[in-house]
Amino acid sequence: MPDTVIFFGVVEFTAILLGAAVALAALIGFLWRRSLGRQYQRLVDGFPYPAMVFRRYRLIMRNSEAPGWDGRLELRDLVADSRKEAANIVRTIPAVEGQSFQARAVRLTAQDTLLLLEDLGATQRQQAFYRGFIQNVSHELKTPLTVIQGHVAKMSAQPDDRDGWIASGRIVNEETKRLTQLVDNLLTLARLESPSFTLDLEPLNLGALLEESILQLSELAEQRKLEVSLSLPPTIPRTMADRARLKQVILNLLDNSLKYTPAGGDVAVSLENDPLNRHLICAVRDTGEGIPAEDLPFIFDKLYRARRTGGRPVEGSGLGLSLAQQIIAAHGGEIRVESELGKGSTFTFTLPYEAAPR
Repeated sequence: MPDTVIFFGVVEFTAILLGAAVALAALIGFLWRRSLGRQYQRLVDGFPYPAMVFRRYRLIMRNSEAPGWDGRLELRDLVADSRKEAANIVRTIPAVEGQSFQARAVRLTAQDTLLLLEDLGATQRQQAFYRGFIQNVSHELKTPLTVIQGHVAKMSAQPDDRDGWIASGRIVNEETKRLTQLVDNLLTLARLESPSFTLDLEPLNLGALLEESILQLSELAEQRKLEVSLSLPPTIPRTMADRARLKQVILNLLDNSLKYTPAGGDVAVSLENDPLNRHLICAVRDTGEGIPAEDLPFIFDKLYRARRTGGRPVEGSGLGLSLAQQIIAAHGGEIRVESELGKGSTFTFTLPYEAAPR
């Protein structure tokens, strides 16, 4: 059989190189578009409000908040105007029930436009909340600082008044502790609301933690002439939890009960096992003054403090219960309150056996 010789001339060789180049360019383009698509998806998923990406005039991507918006003609007009003017555009889009949204068209590339929709009412409510939050925090900081400043001035003006020094020193110490607790609560709140916050999970015996917390506050209970009891089930399943954070919740609930229960009353702590739902249920009941019904829906709001009966002063910063709610939620549980004026309050929180970290 004669040998076959295939001859490649310059034209043929050039054609092969061009074909390979075209194929390589197509592969690179495919990989680039795929990578760009993943980047766009991460981008839109990062927004808490509707976000979409249009290529020319066609919707190619949206986040979970966007369904129902992609068909709005005024949004497509906004994309068209942004492409025509080659510029970013911001417009107000009317919605149902008097709501309004700020629609923002952002140029990503010559072909791609990012469209964002932000609820103006929600933004205004959030701004109003944080203005009030800052005002309340400022007030909470100013009050102890004013007291400390006054007593320091008194001590300086009367250096020989030993009894006055002792009394002022005690008040300054108490107000300093109050300031420290407020700052610690604010820092903890900031950590809990940070996207990078994680729980330090470890196997935990909740019953043992309850015993430890009650022992820590036993002296305060004796001073206030209150009886504190603890009821535990025969066996307590361990749960994966952040020990320090849960102790903060328990101490806060116990401290509130001791603070608002008159002498001669009692505080009962109980722990139950719910094997059907695989939850531990912890309740802190007191025979205190109770919480007004109109305050109950807001009791876990930041800096909210329920009114007291008889015109008595409100204690605390209003951050403890908000922190408790966020800590329990981070563990995959829930916290709730039941209360009746003159009869006391019951705070109950649940923890799953295998709590999922946030």
